Amino acid sequence: MPRCKPRRPDPIPAGLFPADFLARHDILRRIYLDPLTCLTPPRPWAPMTDREWAEMEPLMAAMGCGGLHERGRPLDGTPRARLDAIFRWATTKHQGGRAPWRLLPPGHGKPDTVSRSYRRWARAGLWPRLLVALAMHPRRLATLAHRICAFRRAIRLCGNLHAIVLARRLKLFSALPAPSQFLPDPDLSETYQPVFTRFAQSMLERPWHPPRQLWRTLHSMHRFVAGRARIPRWMEPA
Repeated sequence: MPRCKPRRPDPIPAGLFPADFLARHDILRRIYLDPLTCLTPPRPWAPMTDREWAEMEPLMAAMGCGGLHERGRPLDGTPRARLDAIFRWATTKHQGGRAPWRLLPPGHGKPDTVSRSYRRWARAGLWPRLLVALAMHPRRLATLAHRICAFRRAIRLCGNLHAIVLARRLKLFSALPAPSQFLPDPDLSETYQPVFTRFAQSMLERPWHPPRQLWRTLHSMHRFVAGRARIPRWMEPA
């Protein structure tokens, strides 16, 4: 029997990818350049200075964190000392991943006490508030930037997707729990949606045989939007 020749792919319908699609949405910068150029340089941990605490105290008071009216069982130590301890834990690495609370130096108090403050303040929305403050006053909070971004370990308590979207929109990529291309991106999904919709409509109007390169492009677009299902802890930024 004669072998069947492979079917030639049909031409891509006009308007599937607008001519200015990449430039209009600045896709290359959004996906590749910003996640590399908008990283916060790591700094060795140090206790907050009086000036740094003066910047942090009103932010915490506005969120009801560490004050007399904070809900829950009273905790030992001052809010400043507890926040320093949280920053110390958040910036500590252990075997390529995040350090457990038990490795917190004894001078910071009981690890269980500090971890309760961390969870309580994260659920109160302190970390997103600190990110917004950092984006609004990058110079004023420059020395605290690395510690604030390291607070990303609270991302699960704040709501994963909400915190990821916020960090991206503020261009604080060091606050993401993994490299940007491995995380879901709802904003990018809205940008790509018209392309996916036009592709589906073209197949309904007249079934056609797309070229392999188009399938690869659509698959790559979907991968960037959806992110990875599982991300190893070692991918967390330094």
